[in-house]
Amino acid sequence: MPNYDQATPEIISLINETINKYHPELVEAQVTIEAVMAFDDKGGYPVKANGYPALACIRINSLKNRVKGFADAEITIDKNAYDALNNPQKIALLDHELYHLLVVRDKEGNIKTDDANRSKLRLKKHDYQMGWFKEIAARHGENSPEVYQANILWQKDGRTFFPKI
Repeated sequence: MPNYDQATPEIISLINETINKYHPELVEAQVTIEAVMAFDDKGGYPVKANGYPALACIRINSLKNRVKGFADAEITIDKNAYDALNNPQKIALLDHELYHLLVVRDKEGNIKTDDANRSKLRLKKHDYQMGWFKEIAARHGENSPEVYQANILWQKDGRTFFPKI
């Protein structure tokens, strides 16, 4: 069972710097972000996304909580993993989580708002989501869905994901 602690002012500052540098749509929509640090004293994985361990995970707060004064979204960060990252890796992780947020707009491009007059948000899915078994790839090679998907990834975006190869 994970434990939680507030994010440090340094982390909140880094989130805001990342928003200002890479996410002008969130700045325009005046989106607010909170963060909490998760840790597991027993050595488990305190943050999970779809049941899998994750370094961090973002969620949009409910309208009820936003009306109560909560931020628009919250990032839950694996404290131990985060502490082991260097600064560029921390920025990349936070940028990844913030990239999930989409500002909802009407047909004219205006930002839609909720009943609390706060910007409406949606979560953007990953460009790629893989569920692979190494055993199946080894057993079936080119016939496996794992190798099939890996080939598509390599052909479409190989240099993006493997820049040193």
